[in-house]
Amino acid sequence: MFTIGLTGGIGSGKSTVAQWFKKHGVPVLDADKTVHRLLQSDSLTRSELVHEFGLEILGEDGEINRSKLGQRVFSDEDARKRLERIVHPRVVECMKVEQAALRDTGEKFCVWDVPLLLETGFERFVDQVWVVWVPKDLQILRVLARDKLNLAEVEARIAAQGSLDEKRQQADVVIDNSGSELETERQLEINWKNIIVDNH
Repeated sequence: MFTIGLTGGIGSGKSTVAQWFKKHGVPVLDADKTVHRLLQSDSLTRSELVHEFGLEILGEDGEINRSKLGQRVFSDEDARKRLERIVHPRVVECMKVEQAALRDTGEKFCVWDVPLLLETGFERFVDQVWVVWVPKDLQILRVLARDKLNLAEVEARIAAQGSLDEKRQQADVVIDNSGSELETERQLEINWKNIIVDNH
């Protein structure tokens, strides 16, 4: 089964690219949704996180409050690494199970949508790395326009995810999403056709 690892950064338009794949019938395995599911329903993950970060990461309902956990780890690199050590191996496990289920139904392709694909070493589980790229100033403007964050918070989140310029150096395919939607779709169509041709 041919697997594309799709990554980018906050405000790069990675979700738009993931939607394009879904619209074309390509299954997309979403690492963020997998994390969300683990935090909600995997009791082992939850208890390890509470043990690691304390009860203050829980909301009033006793569930893990993602924004409290986020505030805790975004400002502290050591805390972020501890979080990743707990969560990432389980995310890989879950995504591999989902991928195997797709393979069993006869699917030939799938996409792993992973924001930190290169930082976490997840690229070793995929056949090709696709990076959705925009210049940093445009990335900042898009996040400011979309999220209720100030400039310092936006810059901290971009820094936590690593530079798109560095990511594009490690990409097999770079999708430049700084132009129009049509230009982005044209790049996607060309690169997707190449994969279909190579894998038939």
